[in-house]
Amino acid sequence: MSFDPRDAATVSAGLAIFNTPSLLGGQAAKAGLSCNSCHDNGRNNAQFRVEGLSSASGTADVTSSFFSILRSNKTYDPVEIPDLAHPGKVSRAPEDPALERLIRTLIVEEFAGKEPSAATLEALATYVRAIRECDGNPSQERRLKDQLHLIDAAIDGALAMHQKGDEEATKLLVRGARHQLGLIDERFSASRLVNERQLLLDASRRLQDMANTETGEVFSASLISWRADFKSGLALRLATKEHLSLYNPKKLETAFKRNARSAF
Repeated sequence: MSFDPRDAATVSAGLAIFNTPSLLGGQAAKAGLSCNSCHDNGRNNAQFRVEGLSSASGTADVTSSFFSILRSNKTYDPVEIPDLAHPGKVSRAPEDPALERLIRTLIVEEFAGKEPSAATLEALATYVRAIRECDGNPSQERRLKDQLHLIDAAIDGALAMHQKGDEEATKLLVRGARHQLGLIDERFSASRLVNERQLLLDASRRLQDMANTETGEVFSASLISWRADFKSGLALRLATKEHLSLYNPKKLETAFKRNARSAF
């Protein structure tokens, strides 16, 4: 990733929004799909496959009525998911709003999502412009730290959007943080981790309550306090139990095999 350090906060917000299913709305949000589901870390996703939408792994029918009737062409025509590190036909020049217009069209027309705010589009476009190819293995195991990083990015973004007075984007980013807490919960599925799952639920509910009831400086202070408590408490506790969760590759493999056997 490459960007002007002055854009760091905007890129961070864009990263969090990119990973938030509720941005897209409709069936995509119900299925837990975000921009990142197709464009993993902003690249493509060779493992993406949805029955009825994919002809092969790494493809999707973007003109299917499943997500939105606005873009439906009543033809089954999946295409390869593009790698956003490789610029396409739309200009990514910072002074050209073409990328923002494209992203807005994808959200509203392809996925039937709500009209995004100008700040939301700016954050997403700034993040996409920053995506670059990285050296090394392009495929890496998902770890707890990845979800914790996205929670931090979402909180940073929520504070920035709140300061701008964009309450819709603020609430979107709070939902983004809660989504990442939910993904951690999924991995902490072992019966011995029931206490950690309860704490994750409590943390998520506290975020929801703040977004629903608090405003102004009270909200900002509460959000900062929530993050401090989370980092010094639950995040550290989760890290000590990560080896017992499905973030452990061996436990994840065992769970997949067990589920596969139970399906037959």
